[in-house]
Amino acid sequence: MAISVEQAIDLVLQYTHLLEEEEVPLLDAVGRILTRDVRAAIVQPPFDRSPLDGYAVRAEDLVGASREAPAVLQVVDKLYAGDVSGVPVCAGQAVRLMTGSMIPSGADCIIRQEDTDEDESLVHIFKSARSGENYCHRGEEYQMGACLISAGRKVDAAAVAVAAGSGLTSLYVRRRMRVAVISTGDEVWQPGTPLPPGKIYDSNTSYLVARLHQLGAEITAVDAIGDDLEQMTATLRRCSADADLILTTGGVSVGQKDLAEAAMVAFGARVVFHGIDVKPGMPTLFAEKNGLLLLGLSGNPFSAAVPFELLLRPMLAKMTQDASIAPRRETVRAANMFSKSSRVRRFLRAHSRDGQVFMPTEQSNGQMRSMIGCNCLIDVPAGSSEIPEGTQVEIIWL
Repeated sequence: MAISVEQAIDLVLQYTHLLEEEEVPLLDAVGRILTRDVRAAIVQPPFDRSPLDGYAVRAEDLVGASREAPAVLQVVDKLYAGDVSGVPVCAGQAVRLMTGSMIPSGADCIIRQEDTDEDESLVHIFKSARSGENYCHRGEEYQMGACLISAGRKVDAAAVAVAAGSGLTSLYVRRRMRVAVISTGDEVWQPGTPLPPGKIYDSNTSYLVARLHQLGAEITAVDAIGDDLEQMTATLRRCSADADLILTTGGVSVGQKDLAEAAMVAFGARVVFHGIDVKPGMPTLFAEKNGLLLLGLSGNPFSAAVPFELLLRPMLAKMTQDASIAPRRETVRAANMFSKSSRVRRFLRAHSRDGQVFMPTEQSNGQMRSMIGCNCLIDVPAGSSEIPEGTQVEIIWL
C-alpha cells in the first residue's frame, strides 16, 4: 500500500544518521558545516597598524597646526607594509607610513598624507589630531582564543578568509554524504556512442550526479547495468563498500524486468516502503542495511527528480546538519493556468519569481526539456481541479 509523502519523509529520516566530522584544508571546507568553534590562534591585528598612507606622529606635536601655521616635523624613517619598525618617534619627529605598516613606538596617532605636503625630509602638517586617531591597536579586532566562527555555521569565502587570517590551514567540518548512483535497464544506452534501435540515452545518471554535486555530496561510484538480478545484486554489494546511500533508477515498477526490490532483498537489505501516494514518483522504493540507505527511483526522468527532491534533500540535510539543503516552501500565485485535474497529489515543475509561479505547458514525466530553468515544484493536493491563473499555490524551492 502506498504511503503519503510525509510518511515517506518520516521513515527515511528515521534511518538517516549524522555523518562524522573530518579535518580538511580550508578550501575543501567551503559549503560544509563546522563541527567545532574556530578560535583565534593569534591576536588581530598582530601589531599596531596604520589604516592609511600618512605619517606616524605624536598628537602633542600638532597642537594648533593649520595650513597657515603648519607643524614641521623631521621625517626619521619610512615604513612599508611588512617592514619592521626600528626607529621610535620622538618629540618633533615623524615616520612616513604606508597602509598596513607597523606603527613605530612613540607615535600615538596617524596623519593622512592628504593633510601634509608629503615631504619625506621635513614634513609640513596642516591639522592637529587626537591621540589614537587613525590608529589600529594590536588585538583590537580579536584576542588569542576568541571564537571567530561558531560550530554549526556553513563555511563560506568570508569564513575561510577569517580562518586564514588567524593562521589556520584546516577546519573541522561534517564530512560529505557519499553516494553511489546506479542506472538500470536493458534499454538504457550511454551518451557518446551511436544509439542502437530500441535504446534510449541515459539522462537520469547525468541529472542525479549533477544535482548531488550541487547539493555538496561526494559521488563514490556511477554504474549502468542491464535488467539482470545477479548483476544488480553484485553491483549493490560492490557499491556498498564506501557509500552512505545507493541511489538507483529504473526497475521499481511492476513489470517483469523491474528487479530493483528483488536485488535489494537479495543483497540483504530490508525494504522499508515501496510506493508513495504521489504523481510522479509513485513506485519509489526505500530500503536499509546496517546503516546503508538505498533509494530506488523511477526510470522516467521527472519521476526520478521529484522523489529525489522530496526525500533525498531532507536526508542530506540531517546527515550534514545543513538546514539550507532541506526543502523550503512558500505560497505564491499562479501566473498561468494548468488545465488538468489531479486525482492524486501531484508535483509540477515551474519557475517562480516576484511572488508568482509560471508553469510550463509540457509536464510529461518522461522528458526534462521543460525542466530547464525551473527553480521550484508546485505541490498540488489530491482531488484538485484545474489551477486557474491567480490561484494561490504552494511551491518547494529547488
